[in-house]
Amino acid sequence: MTLVRYNPLNDFVPTTFGSLLESALNNGSRAHAYVPKVDVFRNDKQFELHFFVPGVKKGDFTIDLEDNRLTVSGERKLAEDLKDQLQKNESNYGAFKRSFRLSEDIDQGKIKANYEDGVLKIELPLLKKADTKKVISVK
Repeated sequence: MTLVRYNPLNDFVPTTFGSLLESALNNGSRAHAYVPKVDVFRNDKQFELHFFVPGVKKGDFTIDLEDNRLTVSGERKLAEDLKDQLQKNESNYGAFKRSFRLSEDIDQGKIKANYEDGVLKIELPLLKKADTKKVISVK
């Protein structure tokens, strides 16, 4: 079995022209911004953000926390020695910045980050809720 990348232009335009047109549209004057995909998870103890950033070095991330806003920035770089060899580019490179407004129930002093296998995981622990249940005796 052979996997072929789907090109919706092929349904309407002959193959050679469709590929040429797709190439022109994808490599035209507009810049391809790199925006990493992020999955957000929540359980009863924390939120967890998973940034999918393959090829980014651990030292190339900056994680800032200011005014209840978590900002993750960095850069995905194409190696200089590979730039001249690149024939077709289906992924994006460049600087990125993603920001998230944190709710009041995040324990900002206990936020942790870990990077492994191309995934940056940021743990956002929830504050422990104080027991607000009271028993009132009748007199």
